[in-house]
Amino acid sequence: MTIRFGTDGWRAVIGQDFTPENVAHVIHAFADLYPSLPHSGHGVVVGYDRRDQSPEMARLVADLLTTHGIPTALAATYVPTPFVSWSVVQRHATAGIMITASHNPPRWNGIKFKESYGGAAAAAFTNLIEAQIVRTQREGPPPRPPRAAPLTSLTCDAYLAHLRGLVDLKAIGRAHLRLLFDPLYGAGAGLLQQLVDDVTEIHGNRDVAFGGLHPEPIVPYVNEAMETMRTGDFDLCVITDGDADRIGAIDERGRYITTHEIYGLLLQHVLTHKQWTGNVVKSITTTQMIDRICRTFQLALQVTPVGFKHISPALNAPHMLVGGEESGGFGFPRHVCERDGLFCALLLLELCAVRGKKIGALVAELQQTYGPTHYRRIDLKLTPAQMHTAQERLEKPLPTTLCGKRVTRVNRIDGYHFLREDDSWLLVRASGTEPLFRTYAEAASPDEVEALLGEAQRLIGIA
Repeated sequence: MTIRFGTDGWRAVIGQDFTPENVAHVIHAFADLYPSLPHSGHGVVVGYDRRDQSPEMARLVADLLTTHGIPTALAATYVPTPFVSWSVVQRHATAGIMITASHNPPRWNGIKFKESYGGAAAAAFTNLIEAQIVRTQREGPPPRPPRAAPLTSLTCDAYLAHLRGLVDLKAIGRAHLRLLFDPLYGAGAGLLQQLVDDVTEIHGNRDVAFGGLHPEPIVPYVNEAMETMRTGDFDLCVITDGDADRIGAIDERGRYITTHEIYGLLLQHVLTHKQWTGNVVKSITTTQMIDRICRTFQLALQVTPVGFKHISPALNAPHMLVGGEESGGFGFPRHVCERDGLFCALLLLELCAVRGKKIGALVAELQQTYGPTHYRRIDLKLTPAQMHTAQERLEKPLPTTLCGKRVTRVNRIDGYHFLREDDSWLLVRASGTEPLFRTYAEAASPDEVEALLGEAQRLIGIA
């Protein structure tokens, strides 16, 4: 098979393409490249989530690395992906390897690589691995004399201690906030309880079927948490995905808080309360509220294509504050140049504590100051012929107006991002891995969002 890395790692169906043989292909290719990598000789950190086959594959990866003579530190049990990223930095490691398929359905698993600064592996990194796999399949493996290297075991203790030092736990304790935590059966389970008091956890057991859910913190997979919040027994709910690098949230009335609102809340909080400063990064699919906050605080804003593999390298530069994306991943370089759902959960708790307000009121204030914004995304599954037609239509002269408003800018860094004169926008982009077009829209009202999404279908010729 052909092994390809997507927006964040290689993912495949367990037992079909995610097999010990293919995992070995990936690790052998990495080991062949290891001597040429930055910080070569400093070892590799290996972690794994709670998916089917994750512990076994992590052990296989560690055994292969040590056989190649690469010092390896293996997590003693399941861990969040940000633990691996943080450990890479703390141990001055050459790289990190996480066995996870993140938020994918239960039958999937995969591998994420972290570079020596802790961030998601950029395309330049994973392209070398892909090319080495092809070379090995064509020419056979290079000589690999066994060279035993040490294998050490890692726990989350130091990582959790580091998180405690980043937020005001005393203020959180004084606020007596009642937190509902839904790790969606994933690698965040049991960890927030070690950081703050009064945490009630649901879906915390290991279930390789994820209770029939996808471990992604979005509707409908968070419906049970929303219903629980409507009882009025909790002040805030936070949800993490399968490997706990993304976050979702629900307010005290059971209303789902969008990831765009979470990014706005986090950015406001670190600027006004924590008085952190620096430049900001967002993906092209992320709300204009971030642009408005940056203008208010006179911060530089960088926009990237979709995927944290683009945001992480941008964060690994001087004077960076935060990077975030529409799918719920937010990274702060003073912690690590990578997403961390648990750290973001602590920041939301700290925000509520120091402001002395419910999260719902804080969202309303954000929307009043930097909104109003409404957002929706629709993925359009197309036939190969429809995909071809859509691509052809987008190569023609682009519209200068959308739904009666003038288009002031078209950004082509990842698809076609149309910014209208009132700061609303439409994005149309082809998936790199599936026969579908993703369409995104943000506007001042839900009706305008729906109108823009309808315009996207007409634009690509399927309406």
